[in-house]
Amino acid sequence: MSLQNHKSKNKTKLLILAVIFILSSVIINQSGLFSRLRVDLTENDLFTLNQGTKNILKTIDEQVHLRLFFSDQATENIPMIRTYYQRVADFLEELERYGNGKLKVSIIDPVSFSEEEDQASQYGLQALPVGEGGENVFFGIAATNALDQVEVLPFLQPSREAFLEYDLAQLIHNLNHAEKKRIGVMSDLPMLGDGAPVNPMQQQAPAQGQIVFEQLKETYDVQKVATDATRFDDIDLLMVVHPKNLSDATLFAIDQFVMNGGRLMVFVDPMAQSENVPADPQNPLAQLQADRSSNLAKLLSQWGIGFDPTKIVVDAKQSVQIQSPQGQPIRHLAINSWDKESYNHEDIVMSELSVLNTALAGSLTGDEERLLPLLSSSKESMLTDAQPMVMLYNPTSLLNDFEADESTHIIAGRLQGEIETAFPEGFDGQTAVLTQAQPQVVVVADVDLLFDRLWVRAQNFFGRQVFSNFADNGAFITNVMDNMTGSVDLIQIRARGTSTRPFDKVQTIQRESEQQYRETENQLLQRLRETEQKLNELQRSKGQENQLILSAEQQKEIKRFKQEKLTVRKNLREVKRNLNKDIEALGSRLKFVNIALIPILLTVVVVFMGWRRSKRKERRYVK
Repeated sequence: MSLQNHKSKNKTKLLILAVIFILSSVIINQSGLFSRLRVDLTENDLFTLNQGTKNILKTIDEQVHLRLFFSDQATENIPMIRTYYQRVADFLEELERYGNGKLKVSIIDPVSFSEEEDQASQYGLQALPVGEGGENVFFGIAATNALDQVEVLPFLQPSREAFLEYDLAQLIHNLNHAEKKRIGVMSDLPMLGDGAPVNPMQQQAPAQGQIVFEQLKETYDVQKVATDATRFDDIDLLMVVHPKNLSDATLFAIDQFVMNGGRLMVFVDPMAQSENVPADPQNPLAQLQADRSSNLAKLLSQWGIGFDPTKIVVDAKQSVQIQSPQGQPIRHLAINSWDKESYNHEDIVMSELSVLNTALAGSLTGDEERLLPLLSSSKESMLTDAQPMVMLYNPTSLLNDFEADESTHIIAGRLQGEIETAFPEGFDGQTAVLTQAQPQVVVVADVDLLFDRLWVRAQNFFGRQVFSNFADNGAFITNVMDNMTGSVDLIQIRARGTSTRPFDKVQTIQRESEQQYRETENQLLQRLRETEQKLNELQRSKGQENQLILSAEQQKEIKRFKQEKLTVRKNLREVKRNLNKDIEALGSRLKFVNIALIPILLTVVVVFMGWRRSKRKERRYVK
């Protein structure tokens, strides 16, 4: 075979391969084959949809249109916003791919004085003025459905990246299920403002509803449920507050409500300060001795949750100051203001909460697989008897007996894992659903958390009531309602990691070098103080008549101090140089890896392959 024929055959093979490659690319692109085949190599699977989100996308009935408004030009000098924009755009693209044609995504640049800018404003998106010219930056999402109902995310804060998937899934879910959810409130406490006097015999003013429920009424259909109810057919979420002496018939109804997939939120308390017990003229102590505890023991214990109504949580770290009867500020270990350290940050209902206030809260117990903590005490806490709180006139006495047990106590938690009914034999001839694989139950061991005095003030402003909150109790309840009245798929979506990657190695080098720098600096300051002290002693040892004349010993000491000072300053500069040197060396290594290492490796591989090919040709010619 001649060399020319061999080359001709090789060219033909290459041409055939090229044609096959082009045809394959066209067929794959046009058919959508492998369009969902991707590999997410990010540490937290940032671009992989939660199964709950996929299920929500599958159930879209009518077209949903997501419009992402992003001011491209106005954010040229804001890299943080632009980086997060790319993250959002990529995620929206992923949502659209799983939307089966029912989800449309548009990206709109609302430049100044354009129709798009007017459109963004009409949707209610938040404009952020930037720069000297005050140019507006829009970075929000407006979503509409076929009925022109609108849901918006006014501004996409990078700090909420962990909840991006949940926010978008909730927005789509709300458009796909626009009907108002019904919340039933079962309680003997005046939570909804019954409009009737608490005690008609004393002609008291009608009991006012708590503000948190007034706010919920703006979004939900909130209904009162009798404490002896045995059916909850029209209720999407049942809120049981301070349950006492519920009949077995009502307990069975609640149990089966949960077993059939109903959502339940329970508030129990070892000592509800908000429970109003009328005074008994025949027994002056009856009011003090009244049992202010509540429990749902028959159901909670069967579901794997423990609650002791005789114990309260006292916490030295999260306690608040109150005013004593004498007007002095004193710390009350059982009245607590919980900050972010006490929250489960992975649960969406605790997002963006700063402070939660509770009073004489109890503790929930359960296995890790059964009870997911939402709010927990610090390790500087313990449990103590609830009953003495009735006669507690001096809260400082709690400090005398306080000894932290080094444990965290769960104050609010979410039930998880399969549960079994508390009525396996049924009730009164009714058969029971025996198990629920995905119970939707949240339990809170404090009732006072719901009352205005712990989180909000109402003021009259020109005839209108204006609310000013000093804690996030209302936001917590709203978060739980939003989360639990959504679909099961929505509830299962939790916070996920962010794309932010701190330079841990650089930060470690900086911390070590700064620590070394501070130690050297402290040594210098110590030596400076010693020298000054020595000079003062020399000065005092001289008489008043020779104060302005330096002795030879003083001159020698000052000279030594100056020399020492120069030496130490030189050492400080050396430490600083080493600090920068270590970081620069690390940067150089990273640059080498990113820029040169891969080309070098490829060159080595190509040279090696060329060398092997030439060797094969040599062996062929030798034969």
